[in-house]
Amino acid sequence: MALEIQDPQELWAQCLLNIERQVRPQSFSNWFKQTSVSQFDEDLLVIQVPSAFSAAWVEEHYLQMIQAVVMEETTLVPRISFAVAQAPQPALNPVLPTPARAEESTEKELEEAEVGSAADQVSLSKRYTFEEFIIGDSNQIALATALAVANAPGKAGYNPLVIYGGAGLGKTHLLQAIGHHAHSLNLAEKVVYVTSEKFMGDFVQAIREGRDKTNEFKNFYRSADILLVDDIQFLIHGEQTQNEFFHTFNALYHSEKQIVMTCDSSPSHLEGLEERLKSRFIWGLATAINPPELETRIAILHKKAERNGIRIPDDVAVLLGNHIRSNVRELEGTLISLMAYCSIQKKELDIEAAKHIIDDLGPSPLELNIEAIQQQVADHFNLTQEQLTGKGRKQDVVTARHIAMFLIRSLIGSHFTAIGLRFGNRDHSTVIHAVSTVEKKCKNDPSFARLVEDLSNTIRRQNS
Repeated sequence: MALEIQDPQELWAQCLLNIERQVRPQSFSNWFKQTSVSQFDEDLLVIQVPSAFSAAWVEEHYLQMIQAVVMEETTLVPRISFAVAQAPQPALNPVLPTPARAEESTEKELEEAEVGSAADQVSLSKRYTFEEFIIGDSNQIALATALAVANAPGKAGYNPLVIYGGAGLGKTHLLQAIGHHAHSLNLAEKVVYVTSEKFMGDFVQAIREGRDKTNEFKNFYRSADILLVDDIQFLIHGEQTQNEFFHTFNALYHSEKQIVMTCDSSPSHLEGLEERLKSRFIWGLATAINPPELETRIAILHKKAERNGIRIPDDVAVLLGNHIRSNVRELEGTLISLMAYCSIQKKELDIEAAKHIIDDLGPSPLELNIEAIQQQVADHFNLTQEQLTGKGRKQDVVTARHIAMFLIRSLIGSHFTAIGLRFGNRDHSTVIHAVSTVEKKCKNDPSFARLVEDLSNTIRRQNS
């Protein structure tokens, strides 16, 4: 290959296209998107990265892949080294809000996100768009279904769509992004966003004010092209409200209008909700959104810092991302605390400042994920993780495996296919059978039910 007539940047761009096909989108965005090369020939490839931390991370995790890609694309086997690109340094003491003002700002944003009434047809937070949503393994299915609904409201086959998961994971963000997207493309003229508590409050107020107000309430909600309802688990607090929502749901559904809801758990697990509502909530699709993995947490921190007009060093993002694992809201709150601390103390936003904030937060909780549950179930039954996920058919191993699958499904809401992949690439139907088997045995065998419940509580307690 005549490298002397080819631009090094063009060669590297060619390699980047190959790399992008091999790694996750978030990994490519984090570690490769901002790279360039200062030398690329048969002897030496010098990759320029934004920071020394990036250089160490890419060399440790991706060097062999880069070598293979370079050989595949250019037939060359150069020595690969990394150099930190020169870039403008961020201000040492950016002007940031004081902690009180930062808190006020956050509360204002949350209030803005939760406004919804008969007087406001479209009441969505400007920051909750698909463009601002950080994609990762934990939320990509939820994002894909949300986009499908936003591009074809009422016609995508997911009606209703229920997005469920713990607090602060991005459910409200996706919910409102659907409304923004569909409304901006003129796919829905009337978008109504409301929390279930606001729906209840509007309904109670309408009843108090008489028939005309009640009819106005019904006409408003039942004439929506898209109805977005946040936190449907709170519907359990009112029988009349459930009845009214039931009729609103039916009116919209039969008019082929889109209904999207969020919930803190799978709709089928909601205690106190009428069965007729539960049955309707699962007519379409219920999809889980799980706690973000490390690379997504890093990307969220970078995005949040960028929105505040500063650059957060990579080593700081990794430190915070490793410590804050539970949800996005806590992650963003910790970053705000760090920025405020640096501003007030006139300190540089660096790893030492981040460690100070981390020390104040206390020890990091363990991350509740598939591997963590597998390990804790294996330990309980005196098995290795390989035995638990392997092909063994001894009864005690099979029982432990079934319980592990059941707990993964019930505690973190992983999809059957995803669970099967983590148990020796088993088919999703095998996982469904395992979950069903445990559920039936719990109903018929009180001692077995106590065992499963005790194990579940232990896992929750150790990971809280």
